[in-house]
Formats: sequence, C-alpha cells, structure tokens
Amino acid sequence: MRKAMEETLYVAHVDAVFAGHVHAYERFVSSLFVRFNFCYCCKNSQHVKIYMGNREGLVKKYIDPQLSISLFREASFGHGQLQVSNDTHALWSWYRNDDDEVVVVDSVWIISLLSNLASEKKELNKEKDILLFV
Repeated sequence: MRKAMEETLYVAHVDAVFAGHVHAYERFVSSLFVRFNFCYCCKNSQHVKIYMGNREGLVKKYIDPQLSISLFREASFGHGQLQVSNDTHALWSWYRNDDDEVVVVDSVWIISLLSNLASEKKELNKEKDILLFV
C-alpha cells in the first residue's frame, strides 16, 4: 500500500495514515524520503498500523530484524488516542491493554504538512531516529 499510495498522499498533504491489517501495533518513519537509518525529510504522512478484525488472535511474529523504517512495534492489543491541539499539531498516543494502569507506550506529535512547508527550521537527532522541529 505504501508504494502504491505514498505519492498521492504526499501531494494531497495528508498528515497521518492509520491503517489496520493485523492484530498488532507498529509506527513507521515518514517514508517518502527515507534513508534507511533515519528520515531526513519529514514532509510526508506519519504512518501508523493498528490492529483490525480481519484475523483471529494476536500476531506475535514480525519480520526480523526490525526494518529500519519501523520506529516502534509490539505484539499487543490496545487503543490509540488522537488529541488535536490546534490547526497544525496533533498528539497520537498508543496504550497497551495489558497494563494495570493507564500507560502511554508510544506517542508522536503529528505536525501538519502545510506547516512544515511554511517552516524549514528543523534539527536532526540521528541517535534517536526522530526529527525535532524548532
């Protein structure tokens, strides 16, 4: 799907893609301009794969070793929350259902592609494989 849809989503300034295919969770780097150790241009959609009901049971096997475009993955059931802060920023958080207390297992700020086009100020943090916007 990524190869087939990525350019269309980029041209349309789609900020996030939430797709379900298996019973597991995985978040990828913004992938239109990926170099395999880090994303050097985050002017593309944030891709998040969440579980869906097309398969029974939890998927426990992943491609090993973990692909360099995969930032976070785990075999767990859970739920996500998208908090829209303003017209350019939203916070995506993933909660695992196995925890006794409410724990954010993964989160990422989704920054509007249109705001990225307006502001080219960014700092690359290669050690953590993320982009920090200043």
